Amino acid sequence: MNTNDMNGNASNSWLGLNWQLSLTSGWGIAGLNMAWAMERDGRFKPVPLFPSAQLESVREELHDFTAKLHRREEEVAKLTGEAEGGRLICDFPVVHSLGNFFHERGMPLPDGPECQGSRNFSIIFFEDNSPNEFTTENAGQFEIIFGGSSWNSRVLKEHGLGNIDTFLQGVDLGLFSPRRKPDTEKFIVFSGGKLEYRKGQDIVVAAFREFAKTHPDAILATTWHNPWEESMAGIGDGGMVEGVPAKNRDGTFEFPEWAGANGISPEHFHDCGLVANHLMPKLFSQVDVAVFPNRCEGGTNLVAMEAMASGIPCILSANTGHLDLIDEGNCFPLMQQGAIMPKPGYSGTKDWGESDVAEVVEQLERIYTDRTKARRRGEQATKFMQDWSWEKRTGYLLDRIVQ
Repeated sequence: MNTNDMNGNASNSWLGLNWQLSLTSGWGIAGLNMAWAMERDGRFKPVPLFPSAQLESVREELHDFTAKLHRREEEVAKLTGEAEGGRLICDFPVVHSLGNFFHERGMPLPDGPECQGSRNFSIIFFEDNSPNEFTTENAGQFEIIFGGSSWNSRVLKEHGLGNIDTFLQGVDLGLFSPRRKPDTEKFIVFSGGKLEYRKGQDIVVAAFREFAKTHPDAILATTWHNPWEESMAGIGDGGMVEGVPAKNRDGTFEFPEWAGANGISPEHFHDCGLVANHLMPKLFSQVDVAVFPNRCEGGTNLVAMEAMASGIPCILSANTGHLDLIDEGNCFPLMQQGAIMPKPGYSGTKDWGESDVAEVVEQLERIYTDRTKARRRGEQATKFMQDWSWEKRTGYLLDRIVQ
């Protein structure tokens, strides 16, 4: 089905985004911010080709914009329903989202409309470092493939692909900026990201339970909700935790009970639940340090970027996508990175890194003991992130598309 009938000739200025926009997932938040930046840029009108979720809860200044997006979605939904086999042929360019499936035969896409644009571009975040002949074959479908980190781009270039550029995602600098921390006697340690082996929350648990033994004022505050609960199954593969959190009838998980079973007492743990992106600044305003011992990041870890923009001292594993974030004096890097063997779901773990629990504890102790130095590093992180606005990052993407 062709989209020539969509608002007459309006589609000539449209740019399709072929993934779900939302307020909670990394891709969803990135898509919404990119779309908003595109709308203000004016060269294209963003068109979601995948039904969005949760946008009715956006902050007030985005209400009119998301209403526009919804109307465009409705037009696309009509055409998708009429399209033969659900395949949508667009007469405007489309940016596609890619992941680990890029390395598979036929590149099986996630659920959503199968879509082809007049020109096709893609942004990729992959953790499975196993490019092969299918990667080369699939790459031919796109004019430009934008790696979501310098690491992703390097891996693809080393594989021999020539149509590679880099798109580092941005931060909403109007939303994420330093705030005065309320006076409290508690030392708040933040850990975010969906609970899974790759994100390394088992390392956080192991380090925090050791740290809490000598710091009764320490609290581990988490946003670990994971809508893909099957990916939590491997959280114990590192040998530091046991079991997985039980799921409640309302879809939440028993993270406090799971943490308790793994050595963190209830008075030292707080589950913040599923927090919409625009509500994260309030949470960050109470945090003393954020810990990200991720074993691999295909992108640049949006939650870590937002924490850095908020002036929070961050402990970051020095591997893969995190390397784009680590600069002189802007964080507390975890330099000890052990090799990780392939495991089910990740056949290619070259460049992944296993952070050392003792080094995490050491960095927590440094931040706890010297708050002045920690604050300076948080300030340096905020300065560093000023170059990462969604306007600038999206502008570069559009520049490359119109060339």
